[in-house]
Amino acid sequence: MSWSLVKLTEVAEVNPRLPKNIDEAQEVTFLPMASISEQGQVLEQEKRILGETRKGFTYFEKNDVVVAKITPCFENGKAAYLDCLETQIGFGTTEFHVIRADIEKLDGKYLFYLVWNKWFRHLGERNMSGSAGQKRVPSDFLKDLKIPLPPLDEQKRIAAILDKADTIRRKRQQAIQLADDFLRSVFLDMFGDPVTNSKGWEVKTISQYISDGVIMGIQDGNHGNDHPKVSDFVSNGVPFIAANVVRKGKILFDKCYYLAPYWLDKLRIGFAKPRDVLLTHKGTLGLTAVLDDSFDTYIFSPQTTYYRLDKSRILPEYLKAYFDTTCFQRLMVKEGKQSTRAYIGITRQKDLPLMLPPIAEQKKFLKAYGLAISAENKSIGSKLANEYLFNSLSQKAFAGEL
Repeated sequence: MSWSLVKLTEVAEVNPRLPKNIDEAQEVTFLPMASISEQGQVLEQEKRILGETRKGFTYFEKNDVVVAKITPCFENGKAAYLDCLETQIGFGTTEFHVIRADIEKLDGKYLFYLVWNKWFRHLGERNMSGSAGQKRVPSDFLKDLKIPLPPLDEQKRIAAILDKADTIRRKRQQAIQLADDFLRSVFLDMFGDPVTNSKGWEVKTISQYISDGVIMGIQDGNHGNDHPKVSDFVSNGVPFIAANVVRKGKILFDKCYYLAPYWLDKLRIGFAKPRDVLLTHKGTLGLTAVLDDSFDTYIFSPQTTYYRLDKSRILPEYLKAYFDTTCFQRLMVKEGKQSTRAYIGITRQKDLPLMLPPIAEQKKFLKAYGLAISAENKSIGSKLANEYLFNSLSQKAFAGEL
């Protein structure tokens, strides 16, 4: 059977306000966007004092559901059920929407799975407003949203089933993570930790390597008035690469926007080529890829930077692996912290350090890189099957077919 539909605001509060006369000295939990994973988990919890945090941030409480409102974080699934919040009250980036369930009518975990499935994300994406690089899901979309509402006991049963299915899916994703961990382990074994540089490799800033010609240039996409709008996109043409189409070192071409070829003459900057290295620097920091030859040219968004290299001195696969190291990722997060959205522009990227072994050592690493990519591709096939099953199960659950 299918369940009756009700407006979300009949059973939940959207973006509740901080109560008046609250204790300003109490400890609260702070969650930047980076603390919420695309797998629906809270990764880290930072403690702050309420009075020093309330202005300029989004208020929420334990057992609320938070969901990212801005692209690409929304499409990527950044959302969480805050049952694990370490304090009763918390604050986070203004790029969160907060949904508070009426516990007499709506189960919080059921609500989370509702806003963390393909149907909701697809619908939210269609209702976004703003330019292509700064689109957001408006609060009115949530307030007008109609959701299926079975009896409370049935909601809890559905949430428990989806919890079990998600556990299975996570185990499959762990297999993919093993390939990534293997590559990081090989990198550290061959080159050492970039923080200590125990093997004494050359270290300079990215800016210095640009001056030396090792890095031939770095560039992101057009900003401001030159930025393409949603109405400019077409079904085929030159791929427009934003952070939301980068996954596990690959470009998801079926998720890309495309621009007609005349944009190559219309735009001023942002034209990447095969074998350039991609690094996301806005919203979602630190995603990487080596561009392949699927297209002759890629148009980059303001969220993504490409690095063009002298490949006789630095291999794209090496640079990608260096960008993927824990120390570089942490440095990106540290340098990219903003009050609302993580960002580290090209000027600041040029100040970051780069450890560079001789090209002969990089070529040895290339063999291990090939093995890891092969293993990862095999795991991805199984992962896609699990993703399909989980999404299918979710659809059946919310249609009353479980």
